[in-house]
Amino acid sequence: MAQVQGVTKTGTLKTVFVTEDGELIVRAITESEIEHASGEGKAFSWDSGELDIDAGDTMLFVQRTGDVPLIIDRVEISGSNVICTWEINIGTTSTTATGTGVSAVSLNTSFTAEADATAFSDETAVADGDTVARVKTAVSGHETVDMVGVILGKNHYIQINQETESTSGSVIVHGHFLPVA
Repeated sequence: MAQVQGVTKTGTLKTVFVTEDGELIVRAITESEIEHASGEGKAFSWDSGELDIDAGDTMLFVQRTGDVPLIIDRVEISGSNVICTWEINIGTTSTTATGTGVSAVSLNTSFTAEADATAFSDETAVADGDTVARVKTAVSGHETVDMVGVILGKNHYIQINQETESTSGSVIVHGHFLPVA
């Protein structure tokens, strides 16, 4: 390995390292999209909290309200006292959602920006969307579902339904907004 002097675009000299064949040695860091978005204050989570809802009801509903797409990265589901079946659905609606309002939490505490989305726990007004995943949780089990490829446009939503009855459970959705070009 050798050191050579390089010139930055501002004209400053900088030492760089090269191989014996003159190839530049670099250090690369890979970060996920959600990590990058979090650095810009554009990554959020929504938490249903621990709930005892009826079978077939929506534990957590998150709807994109603005123009910038919302990428759903993962869904975390925690079961309770029985084996539970959960359905993860996506859809679009103009129906006003109801339930208990859920606030978005920024994944970067240096930012106070609000997510351009609405969320509800124990939501009951919106019809079920199209099922994109089905999960079973063991007694007191926890499952993390990677939601590769799920992108919510304006007025599109994700809903996580508890299809079998238990005395409690919870859901957390993690997502980020696409950067505006």
